[in-house]
Amino acid sequence: MKIFFILTFLLVPMMSLMAQTEITKSSFDGNFGESNISEPRLIWSDEFSGTGIPDPSKWDRPEYNRRPNAKGPDGYWSKEDSFLDGKGNLVIRVRKIGDKNNDGDPYDYSVGAVRTMGKFQQKYGRFEIRCQLPKQQGWWVAFWMMQGNVGSVANAGVDGSEVDVMEAFGWTNKINHAVHYDGYGAAHKSVGKNELIPGIREGFHTYSLEWYPEKYVFFVDDKEVWRSNGGGVCNQPGYIKVTGEISTEDWAINSYWSNDPSKAAYPDSFKVDYVRVYEIGNYVPPTSINNIHQNNVLKLYPNPADKSLTVNLPEEMSNIENLDMQIINSAGQVIKSFKQLSKPVQISVGDLKKGLYLIVVRLNGAYFSQKFMKT
Repeated sequence: MKIFFILTFLLVPMMSLMAQTEITKSSFDGNFGESNISEPRLIWSDEFSGTGIPDPSKWDRPEYNRRPNAKGPDGYWSKEDSFLDGKGNLVIRVRKIGDKNNDGDPYDYSVGAVRTMGKFQQKYGRFEIRCQLPKQQGWWVAFWMMQGNVGSVANAGVDGSEVDVMEAFGWTNKINHAVHYDGYGAAHKSVGKNELIPGIREGFHTYSLEWYPEKYVFFVDDKEVWRSNGGGVCNQPGYIKVTGEISTEDWAINSYWSNDPSKAAYPDSFKVDYVRVYEIGNYVPPTSINNIHQNNVLKLYPNPADKSLTVNLPEEMSNIENLDMQIINSAGQVIKSFKQLSKPVQISVGDLKKGLYLIVVRLNGAYFSQKFMKT
């Protein structure tokens, strides 16, 4: 039975002051703002009624060699392995198939995947799936988003992030959450969390992401399990993916990840009851930078700035490498995120619009902050 939820939110008190210097512990790590939210409004959904293929006006079904392996069976995304079962569910199926690309493997694998790419995308809101996990080892399933240009390495996660609302398995109660950014090459970075949840493979459960301008908040069965701002919260729209994944490479077929598919009894299925997207009404970014006290810990010049801004760090930070730094706009949204590379720090601001901004430097869970004007 599909039940629409009603959210209530709690306001968590502000933390402040560290050492001898005033440090603003602001909402940019996601401790504030929920009290501004009214009941979310459903703006997109699929309840997966009927039989046959998933609604083509909502879902694209990719088909290609998703997980090639030169030393063993390949793992394909196949259209025929995503279908409606006539009982209100989307089925993502995994199968053992013949050697599809004739590369000498004894067999290959095929698994289903659907995505809203080119059909629907959304910036901010609540994204939720209700589903039943598979039973067999050797593959994993995911509910995730591709936000902005994930391949970009120009601005950390702000211009593009992969957000894994959940990754789960048929052989373990481990649930994985992650945010990936800076592409998939040498510059790739990620943050994540996983937990063991007893009974999670029995019956249907919900997995949700609340995406705000300054934070990601993750839920399992409406219980918050993690919050993060990744590499800086993405400020570009994203599309949804519901996928099965199977790989026979060494990194996957171990007890940390999916385990060995050669020992599984396929076919196996991942069943999805619904996918829903909500707009979170009346949400106001919890901090206006006009209300943040300028503590003069960071020295900025020139200020106002046109093309570049130099940041002189306080003495207590002079020997700390790779500090997290962000630029926040007047609405409280992270628009640039990067690591400190030198001292003093010179930042290009020529691409910013005219207006008031905040430089934030993170240290041990607290924040140094200072305003500047872009001319």
